[in-house]
Amino acid sequence: MKKIIFKNQEQKVEILYQKEISKISENFPEHGKMFFVCDERVLEKNPQMNKLLNENVYLVKSPEKEKDLQSTIRILKFLKDNGCNRNDHLIAIGGGATTDLGGFASSIYMRGINLIIIPTSLLGQVDASVGGKTGVNFESYKNLVGSFFNPKKIIVCTNFLESLDEQEYLNGLAEILKHAIITSDNDVDTLLKNIEKITSRDNDFLEEQIRRSVEIKTKIVTEDFLEAEQRKFLNFGHTFAHGIESINQNNPILHGHAVIIGMKMALEFSYQEKFLDEESFTKSKNLLNSFKYNLSDIELDADKILSAMELDKKNDGNGINLVLLKKIGVPFLSKSNEPNKILKFLINFIDNFE
Repeated sequence: MKKIIFKNQEQKVEILYQKEISKISENFPEHGKMFFVCDERVLEKNPQMNKLLNENVYLVKSPEKEKDLQSTIRILKFLKDNGCNRNDHLIAIGGGATTDLGGFASSIYMRGINLIIIPTSLLGQVDASVGGKTGVNFESYKNLVGSFFNPKKIIVCTNFLESLDEQEYLNGLAEILKHAIITSDNDVDTLLKNIEKITSRDNDFLEEQIRRSVEIKTKIVTEDFLEAEQRKFLNFGHTFAHGIESINQNNPILHGHAVIIGMKMALEFSYQEKFLDEESFTKSKNLLNSFKYNLSDIELDADKILSAMELDKKNDGNGINLVLLKKIGVPFLSKSNEPNKILKFLINFIDNFE
């Protein structure tokens, strides 16, 4: 087992890498009661997990649909009714939606109880569980209600990834690609040279890239926990992506698929505005186009996407803020972009999108 420890807001967070699902419980706390918030599908696909749980289990049947305030209240009632106190532990097991939901409930119950996260999706392992952000959707808007709250531990087990279907796997891969593009040419080149290992889910290479992604994100988060400046770079492609997700609420899409489109938009907009050099533009596009994302059923409507983007949390009231790129490894925050300019860009992008 490998272990990484980093500090957020002077609080230590342990990231433990454990290959075997059966050994996860070796990292459970020795003191205090444990309460589990678990994606029901994880137990169905990995029945050995049932042996690791106790009787205090709240099952999440449809994580994306249940990531809201109503489900949060049900979890709070579950904790209260079963005698949870401030010395106890909430253990959230599942993909990003489940760990966001469990983490948010943990952050507000008794003003915060101990949180342990076991991410079972690639997205959760490289992004959603790392960084201390928790949150739920409100009405049609992504993560509008939330908090900054660190887990005590994050237990990463790559064996969970074997049961992911192809599109769910690609869902998480989008964040690995993002981390590479905003970090360095070397990271992008490593991925481009190992496309076959990525698509075949080579276990050793995958674990190496998960650790690298976590390393990139934890370094940024440690230096800027409350998202004053540098942490905003992690939102590369996400302002567009959240707009896309918001207008697809009736037919929810995978976050990573929206992020892939959002990153393509951010690259095109950066290039159009003459911020991004042609070599970085071409190499980044080649990386994003190297994988077979199923994007055919995603609604893309320029006016609706723009309306959702105008409500983005990262705006400052004077237009739309976007994380753009000057070259690979050099992201920057472009402030106060005029909505009309973005609308024209979106219309043209969507007309030519394949």
